[in-house]
Amino acid sequence: MEKLNISSTHVGLFIRDIETSIQFYCDKLDFVLVHKNKINTPEGIIKVAFIRSGDCTIELVELADYSKRGDGLFDHIAFNVKNIEDVMAKLKERGIVFESEEITHMPHFFARGNKWIMFRGPDQEHLEINEIL
Repeated sequence: MEKLNISSTHVGLFIRDIETSIQFYCDKLDFVLVHKNKINTPEGIIKVAFIRSGDCTIELVELADYSKRGDGLFDHIAFNVKNIEDVMAKLKERGIVFESEEITHMPHFFARGNKWIMFRGPDQEHLEINEIL
């Protein structure tokens, strides 16, 4: 069986205030802000920031309504892939069921955008494959 070329890309963390969290991680733990953006959704504005220290990247997510967060503070582990469509097809062949059929494309994230899709692990943990374009 052909091996997948997967490496860790980031861990998603839900926080109450994005600016407070950026300041804490950057000032206290020497993380560097890599990218920050806002997403308009029907529920309101979601603020997202990626911070990095060495090989560790954290995606900070401030929801429009923090009280509606149900699964806990850590949301997902994302795995970096080179060709998301090919990896998705291979994972489907291995029995992975994705949470949607469509890959999400975020053209305003990172320099040229990214694509991602979610699935669940054996204990219902959120897992993501992510291609940074």
